[in-house]
Amino acid sequence: MAKFTNPNDHEMFVPLHRRNHLLGIINGVLVQVGNRLLDPMTVLPLLLLRLSGLTWTVGVLQAIIIVSPALPAIFAAPWIDTAERKLPIFKLYSIIRFSALIGMAVSVLAGVHLTGILIAALVLFFFTCWFTAQAVSTMAFMDIVAKSTPTTMRGSFWMWRQIIGLFLVLTVAVPFIHYMVGDNSPAAFPMNYGIVLLVAALILGSSWVVYSQVKEPASKAAHHKLSLRLHIARGMRFWRRDRRYRRMVRVVLLLASAGSVGPFFMALAVQEWGFPDTAVATFLSVQILAQMGGSVLQGRVSDKLGNRRVLVVAAFAGLATTLVALFGAALTPSGGFEILGYGISYRMLVLCLCFVGSGIYTAHVWPGYNNYVLDIAPERKRPSYLGFTNLFIAPVGIVPLAFGWVAQTVSIVLVFAIGALFALAAALLSLRIYEPRDDLTIEQLQVFS
Repeated sequence: MAKFTNPNDHEMFVPLHRRNHLLGIINGVLVQVGNRLLDPMTVLPLLLLRLSGLTWTVGVLQAIIIVSPALPAIFAAPWIDTAERKLPIFKLYSIIRFSALIGMAVSVLAGVHLTGILIAALVLFFFTCWFTAQAVSTMAFMDIVAKSTPTTMRGSFWMWRQIIGLFLVLTVAVPFIHYMVGDNSPAAFPMNYGIVLLVAALILGSSWVVYSQVKEPASKAAHHKLSLRLHIARGMRFWRRDRRYRRMVRVVLLLASAGSVGPFFMALAVQEWGFPDTAVATFLSVQILAQMGGSVLQGRVSDKLGNRRVLVVAAFAGLATTLVALFGAALTPSGGFEILGYGISYRMLVLCLCFVGSGIYTAHVWPGYNNYVLDIAPERKRPSYLGFTNLFIAPVGIVPLAFGWVAQTVSIVLVFAIGALFALAAALLSLRIYEPRDDLTIEQLQVFS
């Protein structure tokens, strides 16, 4: 039997709980479908643009995604650290986020009685509630995953969640979006988007019910709940003393900044180049196919080589994507060419390449970050490690706001140029991240693979 010299090594190689593993995959499949119906990269930015006509609202949406998880990092993590069981926390906050999604859907469905600006404000408010509650439930969810799946199987865990879910997105969700927002939609704007959001809420609610059926393994909970002051001091100690954590946070911070350009692909398509709303289905399909392929690569790299390599792939995918967006937005002419009698627009090709890069980036960045934190965090401090990462990257929330202002007042090309600089810095720093598995023996890896 392999012996462990580092306490964290043992926590990386927990026994596989097959029931929890399977329910987690089913949960992930439903989450993929539900999230794509209110995708913050395509569907929601388009809805906000149509409601308000203001490009900066897209930046607000991305800022919410980055900033809203920071508050739970401060207030909820000490409670989750000391909780013997994390599943009740997951259930409670799943109810809260489901209520927020229903509120968002109802706000849009009631659009005939409200102004576009007011609907947009309500959508952003309920979106904030959803993401804040999701930050708490995700800390509980990740703790259960860490106790149920060894590190050498977590890559494939995320892979199957993505591949099966994305297949259903491609065959069910994308045609549904195309039908609801297209010319033959059974409902007028914004009712058609409200129906999409309502269906998304029901699917996501079902996914949380599924995962609520897991059998949570015993926890090594923290013995004492820290005060707010001591908890913040602990976070500062994480940053000062754990070089692996510090370097990972820097890379994720830069990756999040670079990834903030993603929603502006739709702004480029619709507002700058005049593509119709129905183009969202095409771009979503391209992104999904790329993410499916990227998920296979992510699963193999994570399971066999470690999660540091996953973050490296994410960084270089982000760099390639932002460069394509930059030079494409600045240099692509109108017109196109023919292949086998089919006309292909130059601009459509550029946008598709952007969404290919975005799909590969998405397939790697969050599985890589989450799995890396699970590898390095002691079990009693795991929720705090996850929570403080959200807090440390919260300042990135100003980046999409700035991007929205730059796109509105200067040029969307400048947005992509700044994003490319962030991605370049992330790519260079990712090469310096430490791989926790490098300290393990071949025997240990073989026993738990």
